[in-house]
Amino acid sequence: MAGVRFTFSVEGETQIDRTLARFADNVSDAVPLWDKLANRFASVERRQFASQGGYGSGGWPALSPAYAAWKAMHYPGKPILEREGDLKDSLTRRPFGIEVLTPASMTVGSGIDYGRYHQAGDGVPRRRPVELPESERREWVRLIQRFIVTGNV
Repeated sequence: MAGVRFTFSVEGETQIDRTLARFADNVSDAVPLWDKLANRFASVERRQFASQGGYGSGGWPALSPAYAAWKAMHYPGKPILEREGDLKDSLTRRPFGIEVLTPASMTVGSGIDYGRYHQAGDGVPRRRPVELPESERREWVRLIQRFIVTGNV
């Protein structure tokens, strides 16, 4: 029996990787499942931004003193990764900056270019806007398995 591989990756970093042996036999249209997972993703991202990275891990590194002072003057009260709010909005509100749900796949994310630099720590301190905590990863796999068996989300 051939299986389907379910992966959730962010900028090349795999956060979920499971082979689902029964998926292809029992599911022809996973859009209802993807819609539910996309809603969960938005909720995770709202928590991630509200906690300044603490929901997915130990939190984002502080701003440098010089940049923190500049930001306080030009964008008072704005937290880390929320200077104008574009990155946050593209990951916490549907439709996302990138959102494509098909019967066989789901692609969600931000179309904001600088998000990838923060995700990878490329030239800036690593502040991963997208990071599923282990409990959320397990819940996604549980929801997928339930959908495969019952056809319900």
